[in-house]
Amino acid sequence: MNVAIRVLFIAALLAGFGSPVRADEKGELAALVDALRNEIAACWMPPDMTGAKPISVVVKVRLKRDGSLAAKPVAENPPKAKEAKLLAASAVRAVERCAPFHSMAGTRLPYERWRELKLNFAPVF
Repeated sequence: MNVAIRVLFIAALLAGFGSPVRADEKGELAALVDALRNEIAACWMPPDMTGAKPISVVVKVRLKRDGSLAAKPVAENPPKAKEAKLLAASAVRAVERCAPFHSMAGTRLPYERWRELKLNFAPVF
């Protein structure tokens, strides 16, 4: 099964910022998004969604300065459909499995910019 994570973090990261991204932060943000996507993709084992309609799940993540979890990640608006519940559980496990996120240690973005994230998990088959 060929599974990838779609371009999923950009809007989610921006949603947590509370203020617009400055022009001088855009390159750093793009690098952070790519690094975080790669870290989580290596840990994500989504359920078999063959035949299911395309869905995605948003997971709220709170991080400490060192990139470790400050709280247990949770699915936003917990899904009711069986496939969506399985996807949400696999996404939460991926975040837990991958933490701490080493990509956060090297970023020059202020901690306030990335301490709370909303990550959109969408399997692509």
